[in-house]
Amino acid sequence: MIGVMHRRLVTALFALLALWPSVAFAQIYRWLDERGTPHYAEGIDNVPARYRGTAAPLSMRNSPPSVADTPGASAATGGAGSEIRFVPGKHIVVEARINGGASVKLILDTGAAGTLISPRALAAAGVSLTRDARTARTRGVARDSEVEVQQVAVESLQVGDARVANMVVSSYEMDMPDADGLLGQDFLGNFNVSIDAGAGVVKLTKK
Repeated sequence: MIGVMHRRLVTALFALLALWPSVAFAQIYRWLDERGTPHYAEGIDNVPARYRGTAAPLSMRNSPPSVADTPGASAATGGAGSEIRFVPGKHIVVEARINGGASVKLILDTGAAGTLISPRALAAAGVSLTRDARTARTRGVARDSEVEVQQVAVESLQVGDARVANMVVSSYEMDMPDADGLLGQDFLGNFNVSIDAGAGVVKLTKK
């Protein structure tokens, strides 16, 4: 009797271990469409076939929530975390506030080093496009071609409770009617980013 129970227990444990990687640690992939818009999917099978060759696995996985780190002193705040909902299969658009005022819609892009915002959106938020501005060149915002941008300072950029102060962002008008720019790693790098592509939820918690 004990031997039978033992075999059943071992079988159940192996079944649980077989399911665990696919449920708790599904790999998130990122790819760009023809317009250069970033998209995310859980598992390579959920990436459209024509983009699988260029899809890149991210260093984040759809995993169970962990115990939050103790907040430290930095330019980033928002230890309680922010939750962003999006439509699975479409790019992730977040609502951000510039200097605590005007709202802009930015595409969350973990592959972008810096944040890029439309000059009209920056001007509407009262950001000077000339004072202390400098010219730079960047790649990947116009079908991988290099473009010229103006880098300007903003007092803060906030997504939900996640906030980063004293940022330098790039001013550039992108060909995206449903967004005002990209939210890059200069903001996202201050937080733990968890993407659940299946449920359509992104969570930002302070590192």
